[in-house]
Amino acid sequence: MSNVGRMDGGFFVSRSELLAWANNLLKLNLSKVEQCANGAVYCQVIDACHPGMVQMKKVNWSARDEHQCIPNFKVLQQTFDKVGIQRHIEVDKLVRGKYQDNLEMLQWIKTYHERTFQGGEYEPTSRRFADNLPEWARGAGGEANSRPSSSAGAGRAAAPRREVSGGGRSPPSSRPASGAGTRGPVAGGGGVASSGPSGTAGQMREEGERLRDEVVDLKITVDGLETERDFYFQKLRDIEILCQAMEARPDPSMTVATFVDSVQRILYAKDDDEEDEETGDDVQ
Repeated sequence: MSNVGRMDGGFFVSRSELLAWANNLLKLNLSKVEQCANGAVYCQVIDACHPGMVQMKKVNWSARDEHQCIPNFKVLQQTFDKVGIQRHIEVDKLVRGKYQDNLEMLQWIKTYHERTFQGGEYEPTSRRFADNLPEWARGAGGEANSRPSSSAGAGRAAAPRREVSGGGRSPPSSRPASGAGTRGPVAGGGGVASSGPSGTAGQMREEGERLRDEVVDLKITVDGLETERDFYFQKLRDIEILCQAMEARPDPSMTVATFVDSVQRILYAKDDDEEDEETGDDVQ
């Protein structure tokens, strides 16, 4: 399901249709695609597809700067790894808030949702754990955000609550600890045997999470380095083409100052992303 090609029909969905779909599904007030650039919307769509797999409490809905948005994409990449989605997230492009990059990501994630969502009730406002949500993330029931969160999480919180209440009712768990020295090795040994494996499993889970975080960090770092490499390589290639053109057709009026000016224009030229985005917006 994660292999959605660019010729798939999902990549021909218009901007207005995408925004209407996201607003309806997640009870949002999105007015432009660029508002998805902090990654929170993408995280919640995947949360709807795979309930409980996304660490939504770590998602920062108010993230605006790149360094604030990157942790959201780490949460998203971790979830991709957990559920087996084999897709590389181009974080460095998405966090810059470029229209075309986020349009394509939203098109892909809508297609993924349509193919994998199992149906059933999903209360999106209860899965947004934040005190100061941006206007577009509050939806129609933004003020009631905290109330559904407790009811929606009741199913998952039921088991821990029973353990806590059970611990308050049943004194045997505290008796062996207080009397371990007088009751002999049987009670004491039983306590150690029961807590040892669970403690080891917990440590292994924590270690697994730590290693997964490191892998995600490395993926993002490598992606950024590859982007910088390609950027500077293209600059050098453009300068090489300029030199080859001048060598093939020498210009008698060419001076050092003119040549330096041509090189500097190449070095400091901005990419054409913004023009492409405006063109793509008009098409949509």
